[in-house]
Amino acid sequence: MSHYPDDLGAWWTDFPGSDRPGWAAPTPPAAVPPVPAQDGTRGAVSRPGPRRRVTIPVGRRERARREAAAQWRRQIIDAIREPSLKSGVITLGSGFGGTGKTDVAVTLAAIYAAVRPADRVILADSNDDMPHGYIRLGGVPVEALPVQERTLSIRGFYQACTEGSIKVYADLRDAVAWLQGVAVIRGDTADECIGVDFGEHEYLTVLEFLQCMSNIVVNDGGTGLFAKLQVGTLLHGDKYVFVTEASQLGFWSIDQVFSRYRNYEGEKDRPLSEAEQKHLNSLMDEATIVVDKFNQADPEQARWHARIRESFEGTQATVVATPWDQALANRVPLDLSTVADGTLDAKLAMAEVVLRGADRANRRRQGLAEPKAALGDDEWAGEPPRWFAQPEPPGAGPAGPPPADQPASQEADGQLAGHEVADPAAAGRTAWPGSGLTE
Repeated sequence: MSHYPDDLGAWWTDFPGSDRPGWAAPTPPAAVPPVPAQDGTRGAVSRPGPRRRVTIPVGRRERARREAAAQWRRQIIDAIREPSLKSGVITLGSGFGGTGKTDVAVTLAAIYAAVRPADRVILADSNDDMPHGYIRLGGVPVEALPVQERTLSIRGFYQACTEGSIKVYADLRDAVAWLQGVAVIRGDTADECIGVDFGEHEYLTVLEFLQCMSNIVVNDGGTGLFAKLQVGTLLHGDKYVFVTEASQLGFWSIDQVFSRYRNYEGEKDRPLSEAEQKHLNSLMDEATIVVDKFNQADPEQARWHARIRESFEGTQATVVATPWDQALANRVPLDLSTVADGTLDAKLAMAEVVLRGADRANRRRQGLAEPKAALGDDEWAGEPPRWFAQPEPPGAGPAGPPPADQPASQEADGQLAGHEVADPAAAGRTAWPGSGLTE
């Protein structure tokens, strides 16, 4: 478990394209096990290599493939670093449980903390149903700790703010958990919820305090519709991320949640103002729908994913598909160094799209000009490369024509739109980096 905001673990320093930033300590060479050679693969350690210290030289095509992948990653990383947010609030929601909402929330927070080390990234868990974000980032279950050793929950954080015991950033640093470079305000346990109301007003008090000392706030919201807290988190957010699954239920839940929020007028004692309703509609119009745990090898999932994408064609909303990886299973501490390359790159591309949307909303709120076209808009620099040591069709490659199985929509206007996320185990090759996005 990380205790300090600069302790990010090995996933970033070992990540090709990260350029091994100087602030992160490199992994000792002895700690990196040799990679077994694959059949027909150049550039990997040969099977007798660990004994004889003999390696097969990297071929020209393999070098070109690796450089293309590293260049793609550098572009994505640069795009994530670009926005100068002060402060962007990203709120996640879902239509029902088990879709991967917390997985997306903690992944976004961990990526932003690694790629934007100068920022202060905060994960606020306001999900009263299943507050697992703290555990997913490596926190010890609070039930196993004495009360005096527990970090502040979101209700406890609110009380500390109103009582004045948290006034400056140093107070925040000592009061919350620092996990993988993220300041985590954990969700409340069942006994901590008793007798302490927490709704829109309380959330706004916490948020105003967090925005004074952070650049990015990732709020892991709930799965309901019109609870005061869940509506409040949207009314005070810059970007809405809706997490679902590629299924009939997931397709149905998108329509139900979005249509109800669009027609939501508030409660009797708290009707929405015209400006609030406009803001809520704007969040729905520019939402990012994340189809998590996606497996294109499953015909049923592929069919429903296609229907979700079709339902948002011609709109400002974005649809992102991120493939499933067992390393991201529920209740398993997040370790991005164990995630498959295709899944990790899809998560990076997702993080770029989400942050770009938060930046646009943040600029509008401050009356600033719209940013120039970002990565994934009108200046996508070519087609994402295939993954290392994976076979490709004759004539394909970074400088060659697109593969024969590539849909025509992928090259329609040189954008990221239309790239599909393939199951890494399917078709003998891994996914395309950044795939599953449509603009």
